[in-house]
Amino acid sequence: MKDTTILQFKADKNKVNAIQICLADKNVSVESELTEYIDVLYKKYVPQSVRDYIEKSELAEQAERQNRRSTTNRVKRDLSAGNTSVDNYPSEGK
Repeated sequence: MKDTTILQFKADKNKVNAIQICLADKNVSVESELTEYIDVLYKKYVPQSVRDYIEKSELAEQAERQNRRSTTNRVKRDLSAGNTSVDNYPSEGK
């Protein structure tokens, strides 16, 4: 999944400092706790069908990236071996 930065919001400085101090005692960061809570909100409010769609889309993107990587690596390997013929590679439309 690609990460994004979400909105900034205001909070009471004393409360935030207290949270940071208490979390530091447990070797936990505010960021990690908020990231976990984003997952809770996601599961609570995003319908399962939408989550399934997003997961399938991400898997398809990963497969496409892997396919491009392996093709690029094969071309680099062939070019470094002296094979400059492009006839060995199928065109995109085929």
